[in-house]
Amino acid sequence: MLTTTLTQWQIFNAVIDHGGYLQAAEKLNRSHSSLHHAVQKLQDQLGVQLVTVEGKQVRLTPIGEVMRRRSQQLIEDAVNLERLAETAQQGWETEITVAVEGIYPKSQLMAVLSQFHAKGHGTRLKIENVFLNGAVEAIRNAAADMVVSPIVPSGFLGTPLMRVPLTPFAGQGHPLMTQNTPIETGELQRHLQIVISDGTKSELPVTIGWLKSEQRWTVSGFYEARDILLSGIGFCWLPAHLLLEDIERGELCRINTRDNLEALIPLSLVIPAPEKLGPAGKLLADLFRKVPAENRP
Repeated sequence: MLTTTLTQWQIFNAVIDHGGYLQAAEKLNRSHSSLHHAVQKLQDQLGVQLVTVEGKQVRLTPIGEVMRRRSQQLIEDAVNLERLAETAQQGWETEITVAVEGIYPKSQLMAVLSQFHAKGHGTRLKIENVFLNGAVEAIRNAAADMVVSPIVPSGFLGTPLMRVPLTPFAGQGHPLMTQNTPIETGELQRHLQIVISDGTKSELPVTIGWLKSEQRWTVSGFYEARDILLSGIGFCWLPAHLLLEDIERGELCRINTRDNLEALIPLSLVIPAPEKLGPAGKLLADLFRKVPAENRP
Protein backbone atom coordinates (compact mmCIF):
# COMPACT_ATOMS: atom_id res chain seq x y z
CA MET A 1 0.00 0.00 0.00
CA LEU A 2 1.34 3.42 -1.01
CA THR A 3 2.25 5.72 1.89
CA THR A 4 3.90 8.59 -0.01
CA THR A 5 2.22 11.26 -2.11
CA LEU A 6 3.09 12.98 -5.37
CA THR A 7 3.25 16.30 -3.50
CA GLN A 8 5.96 14.93 -1.19
CA TRP A 9 8.07 13.90 -4.16
CA GLN A 10 7.55 17.28 -5.82
CA ILE A 11 8.72 19.05 -2.65
CA PHE A 12 11.72 16.73 -2.35
CA ASN A 13 12.75 17.50 -5.94
CA ALA A 14 12.12 21.23 -5.51
CA VAL A 15 14.49 21.34 -2.51
CA ILE A 16 17.22 19.66 -4.61
CA ASP A 17 16.50 21.71 -7.75
CA HIS A 18 16.73 25.04 -5.91
CA GLY A 19 19.68 24.13 -3.69
CA GLY A 20 18.03 24.09 -0.27
CA TYR A 21 14.92 24.58 1.82
CA LEU A 22 15.04 28.39 1.93
CA GLN A 23 15.41 28.80 -1.81
CA ALA A 24 12.69 26.23 -2.51
CA ALA A 25 10.37 27.92 0.00
CA GLU A 26 10.71 31.20 -1.88
CA LYS A 27 9.98 29.57 -5.23
CA LEU A 28 6.98 27.59 -3.93
CA ASN A 29 5.71 30.43 -1.71
CA ARG A 30 5.66 28.13 1.29
CA SER A 31 7.36 28.22 4.68
CA HIS A 32 10.81 26.77 5.20
CA SER A 33 9.57 24.62 8.05
CA SER A 34 6.73 23.06 6.04
CA LEU A 35 9.13 21.90 3.33
CA HIS A 36 11.55 20.52 5.92
CA HIS A 37 8.71 18.69 7.60
CA ALA A 38 7.48 17.23 4.27
CA VAL A 39 10.92 15.85 3.36
CA GLN A 40 11.48 14.48 6.87
CA LYS A 41 8.09 12.76 6.80
CA LEU A 42 8.93 11.27 3.40
CA GLN A 43 12.17 9.83 4.79
CA ASP A 44 10.38 8.45 7.83
CA GLN A 45 7.73 6.76 5.68
CA LEU A 46 10.37 5.20 3.43
CA GLY A 47 12.68 4.26 6.26
CA VAL A 48 15.73 5.63 4.40
CA GLN A 49 17.68 8.89 4.48
CA LEU A 50 17.38 10.76 1.19
CA VAL A 51 19.31 13.94 2.00
CA THR A 52 21.97 15.27 4.34
CA VAL A 53 22.43 18.89 5.33
CA GLU A 54 25.97 20.28 5.35
CA GLY A 55 25.87 23.87 6.49
CA LYS A 56 23.34 25.47 4.16
CA GLN A 57 23.82 22.83 1.47
CA VAL A 58 21.37 19.97 0.99
CA ARG A 59 23.04 16.91 -0.54
CA LEU A 60 21.60 13.65 -1.80
CA THR A 61 22.60 10.37 -0.24
CA PRO A 62 23.36 7.48 -2.65
CA ILE A 63 19.82 6.09 -2.22
CA GLY A 64 18.52 9.67 -2.49
CA GLU A 65 20.08 9.97 -5.95
CA VAL A 66 18.31 6.80 -7.07
CA MET A 67 15.01 7.94 -5.57
CA ARG A 68 15.36 11.35 -7.20
CA ARG A 69 15.76 9.85 -10.68
CA ARG A 70 12.78 7.56 -10.17
CA SER A 71 10.63 10.31 -8.66
CA GLN A 72 11.39 12.66 -11.56
CA GLN A 73 9.98 10.04 -13.91
CA LEU A 74 6.97 9.64 -11.61
CA ILE A 75 6.29 13.39 -11.68
CA GLU A 76 6.71 13.51 -15.46
CA ASP A 77 4.27 10.61 -15.87
CA ALA A 78 1.74 12.37 -13.66
CA VAL A 79 2.05 15.57 -15.70
CA ASN A 80 1.57 13.59 -18.92
CA LEU A 81 -1.53 11.92 -17.47
CA GLU A 82 -3.05 15.30 -16.71
CA ARG A 83 -2.17 16.56 -20.18
CA LEU A 84 -3.77 13.48 -21.73
CA ALA A 85 -6.96 14.11 -19.79
CA GLU A 86 -6.91 17.78 -20.80
CA THR A 87 -6.38 17.03 -24.49
CA ALA A 88 -9.09 14.34 -24.42
CA GLN A 89 -11.45 16.89 -22.88
CA GLN A 90 -10.63 19.27 -25.72
CA GLY A 91 -11.36 16.56 -28.28
CA TRP A 92 -7.75 15.74 -29.16
CA GLU A 93 -7.40 12.22 -30.51
CA THR A 94 -5.29 9.75 -28.56
CA GLU A 95 -4.09 8.07 -31.79
CA ILE A 96 -4.02 8.88 -35.51
CA THR A 97 -3.38 6.39 -38.32
CA VAL A 98 -1.54 7.70 -41.38
CA ALA A 99 -0.99 5.69 -44.57
CA VAL A 100 1.91 7.06 -46.64
CA GLU A 101 2.71 6.13 -50.23
CA GLY A 102 6.16 4.55 -50.47
CA ILE A 103 7.55 7.15 -52.87
CA TYR A 104 6.73 10.06 -50.56
CA PRO A 105 10.15 11.55 -49.67
CA LYS A 106 11.37 10.44 -46.25
CA SER A 107 12.99 13.83 -45.59
CA GLN A 108 9.63 15.51 -46.03
CA LEU A 109 7.87 12.94 -43.84
CA MET A 110 10.45 13.50 -41.08
CA ALA A 111 9.91 17.27 -41.30
CA VAL A 112 6.15 16.77 -40.84
CA LEU A 113 6.57 14.34 -37.95
CA SER A 114 9.11 16.56 -36.18
CA GLN A 115 6.72 19.51 -36.22
CA PHE A 116 3.81 17.35 -35.10
CA HIS A 117 5.84 15.91 -32.22
CA ALA A 118 6.38 19.44 -30.91
CA LYS A 119 2.70 20.42 -31.13
CA GLY A 120 0.75 17.16 -30.98
CA HIS A 121 -0.07 17.04 -27.24
CA GLY A 122 1.24 13.48 -26.97
CA THR A 123 -1.10 12.04 -29.61
CA ARG A 124 0.23 8.67 -30.77
CA LEU A 125 0.83 8.09 -34.48
CA LYS A 126 0.49 4.83 -36.37
CA ILE A 127 2.32 5.20 -39.69
CA GLU A 128 1.76 2.61 -42.42
CA ASN A 129 3.69 2.30 -45.66
CA VAL A 130 1.44 1.65 -48.67
CA PHE A 131 1.93 1.48 -52.42
CA LEU A 132 -0.46 2.31 -55.27
CA ASN A 133 -3.72 0.45 -54.72
CA GLY A 134 -2.79 -0.10 -51.06
CA ALA A 135 -3.33 3.64 -50.65
CA VAL A 136 -6.63 3.43 -52.54
CA GLU A 137 -7.88 0.62 -50.29
CA ALA A 138 -6.89 2.60 -47.18
CA ILE A 139 -9.03 5.47 -48.49
CA ARG A 140 -12.05 3.42 -49.54
CA ASN A 141 -12.08 1.33 -46.36
CA ALA A 142 -11.30 4.34 -44.12
CA ALA A 143 -8.47 2.20 -42.72
CA ALA A 144 -6.45 5.36 -42.02
CA ASP A 145 -7.38 8.83 -40.83
CA MET A 146 -5.38 10.35 -43.67
CA VAL A 147 -3.62 8.94 -46.72
CA VAL A 148 -0.82 10.25 -48.93
CA SER A 149 -1.86 8.65 -52.20
CA PRO A 150 -0.93 8.74 -55.91
CA ILE A 151 -4.58 8.08 -56.74
CA VAL A 152 -7.69 9.89 -55.52
CA PRO A 153 -10.52 7.40 -56.04
CA SER A 154 -13.93 8.46 -57.26
CA GLY A 155 -16.08 9.97 -54.52
CA PHE A 156 -13.15 11.44 -52.57
CA LEU A 157 -11.26 14.72 -52.65
CA GLY A 158 -7.53 15.26 -52.17
CA THR A 159 -5.11 18.13 -51.68
CA PRO A 160 -2.26 18.00 -54.24
CA LEU A 161 1.10 17.85 -52.46
CA MET A 162 3.75 17.26 -55.12
CA ARG A 163 4.74 15.26 -58.16
CA VAL A 164 7.49 12.67 -57.72
CA PRO A 165 9.51 11.73 -60.84
CA LEU A 166 10.14 8.04 -61.57
CA THR A 167 12.94 7.22 -63.98
CA PRO A 168 14.40 3.93 -65.21
CA PHE A 169 17.45 2.71 -63.25
CA ALA A 170 19.76 -0.26 -63.61
CA GLY A 171 22.95 -1.54 -62.02
CA GLN A 172 26.26 -0.29 -63.42
CA GLY A 173 26.98 -3.71 -64.97
CA HIS A 174 23.68 -4.05 -66.81
CA PRO A 175 23.90 -4.28 -70.63
CA LEU A 176 21.74 -1.15 -70.94
CA MET A 177 24.47 0.82 -69.16
CA THR A 178 27.29 -0.26 -71.49
CA GLN A 179 25.89 1.34 -74.63
CA ASN A 180 27.25 4.66 -75.82
CA THR A 181 24.03 5.79 -77.50
CA PRO A 182 20.67 6.60 -75.89
CA ILE A 183 18.34 3.63 -75.43
CA GLU A 184 15.29 3.39 -77.66
CA THR A 185 11.97 2.54 -76.02
CA GLY A 186 11.70 -0.60 -78.12
CA GLU A 187 15.04 -1.84 -76.82
CA LEU A 188 14.00 -1.16 -73.25
CA GLN A 189 11.01 -3.43 -73.76
CA ARG A 190 13.29 -6.38 -74.52
CA HIS A 191 14.90 -6.36 -71.06
CA LEU A 192 13.66 -7.73 -67.75
CA GLN A 193 11.67 -5.14 -65.80
CA ILE A 194 11.42 -5.21 -62.01
CA VAL A 195 7.93 -4.11 -60.93
CA ILE A 196 6.81 -3.04 -57.45
CA SER A 197 3.68 -4.81 -56.23
CA ASP A 198 1.05 -2.90 -54.27
CA GLY A 199 0.36 -5.98 -52.14
CA THR A 200 -3.31 -6.13 -53.09
CA LYS A 201 -5.40 -8.19 -55.50
CA SER A 202 -7.49 -5.25 -56.65
CA GLU A 203 -7.29 -3.71 -60.09
CA LEU A 204 -5.84 -0.22 -60.13
CA PRO A 205 -8.37 2.48 -61.05
CA VAL A 206 -5.74 4.02 -63.35
CA THR A 207 -2.43 2.86 -64.76
CA ILE A 208 0.70 4.30 -63.20
CA GLY A 209 4.18 4.01 -64.64
CA TRP A 210 5.50 2.05 -67.61
CA LEU A 211 4.74 -1.67 -67.90
CA LYS A 212 5.64 -2.60 -71.48
CA SER A 213 8.35 -5.21 -70.96
CA GLU A 214 7.28 -8.77 -71.68
CA GLN A 215 9.70 -10.05 -69.02
CA ARG A 216 8.69 -8.85 -65.57
CA TRP A 217 9.55 -9.79 -62.00
CA THR A 218 7.30 -8.46 -59.26
CA VAL A 219 8.69 -7.61 -55.83
CA SER A 220 7.11 -6.28 -52.65
CA GLY A 221 9.05 -3.03 -52.22
CA PHE A 222 11.59 -0.55 -53.54
CA TYR A 223 14.47 -1.92 -51.51
CA GLU A 224 13.89 -5.46 -52.80
CA ALA A 225 14.01 -4.01 -56.32
CA ARG A 226 17.21 -2.15 -55.44
CA ASP A 227 18.92 -5.36 -54.31
CA ILE A 228 18.10 -7.07 -57.61
CA LEU A 229 19.35 -4.09 -59.62
CA LEU A 230 22.61 -4.05 -57.67
CA SER A 231 23.16 -7.66 -58.72
CA GLY A 232 23.12 -6.51 -62.36
CA ILE A 233 19.72 -8.00 -63.20
CA GLY A 234 16.86 -6.02 -64.76
CA PHE A 235 15.83 -2.39 -64.67
CA CYS A 236 13.17 -0.61 -62.63
CA TRP A 237 11.33 2.71 -62.55
CA LEU A 238 12.28 4.29 -59.24
CA PRO A 239 12.37 7.70 -57.49
CA ALA A 240 15.97 8.92 -57.35
CA HIS A 241 15.63 10.25 -53.79
CA LEU A 242 15.40 6.66 -52.49
CA LEU A 243 18.69 5.71 -54.14
CA LEU A 244 20.97 8.68 -53.50
CA GLU A 245 23.80 6.75 -51.82
CA ASP A 246 23.83 4.07 -54.54
CA ILE A 247 23.75 6.74 -57.26
CA GLU A 248 26.59 8.70 -55.65
CA ARG A 249 28.70 5.54 -55.49
CA GLY A 250 27.93 4.85 -59.15
CA GLU A 251 26.38 1.45 -58.35
CA LEU A 252 22.95 2.40 -59.70
CA CYS A 253 22.58 4.59 -62.76
CA ARG A 254 19.75 6.25 -64.60
CA ILE A 255 19.27 4.67 -68.00
CA ASN A 256 20.03 7.11 -70.79
CA THR A 257 16.86 6.94 -72.89
CA ARG A 258 16.49 8.78 -76.18
CA ASP A 259 13.39 10.65 -75.04
CA ASN A 260 14.56 11.18 -71.46
CA LEU A 261 11.70 9.02 -70.25
CA GLU A 262 10.19 10.06 -66.94
CA ALA A 263 6.90 9.40 -65.17
CA LEU A 264 5.63 12.14 -62.86
CA ILE A 265 3.53 10.61 -60.09
CA PRO A 266 1.16 13.07 -58.36
CA LEU A 267 0.77 12.66 -54.61
CA SER A 268 -2.29 13.99 -52.79
CA LEU A 269 -3.42 14.10 -49.19
CA VAL A 270 -6.80 12.42 -48.83
CA ILE A 271 -8.94 12.51 -45.68
CA PRO A 272 -11.39 9.58 -46.02
CA ALA A 273 -13.75 10.84 -43.27
CA PRO A 274 -13.13 14.59 -42.70
CA GLU A 275 -16.04 14.88 -40.26
CA LYS A 276 -14.26 12.49 -37.87
CA LEU A 277 -10.98 14.39 -37.81
CA GLY A 278 -10.24 16.08 -34.48
CA PRO A 279 -7.75 18.84 -33.58
CA ALA A 280 -4.71 16.55 -33.72
CA GLY A 281 -5.69 15.19 -37.13
CA LYS A 282 -6.33 18.66 -38.49
CA LEU A 283 -2.94 19.81 -37.22
CA LEU A 284 -1.18 16.88 -38.88
CA ALA A 285 -3.06 17.37 -42.15
CA ASP A 286 -2.09 21.06 -42.20
CA LEU A 287 1.55 20.14 -41.62
CA PHE A 288 1.49 17.77 -44.61
CA ARG A 289 0.09 20.60 -46.72
CA LYS A 290 2.53 23.25 -45.48
CA VAL A 291 5.90 21.50 -45.30
CA PRO A 292 8.52 23.96 -46.61
CA ALA A 293 9.34 23.66 -50.26
CA GLU A 294 13.04 23.03 -49.51
CA ASN A 295 12.10 19.59 -48.14
CA ARG A 296 10.60 18.56 -51.47
CA PRO A 297 12.52 16.54 -54.04
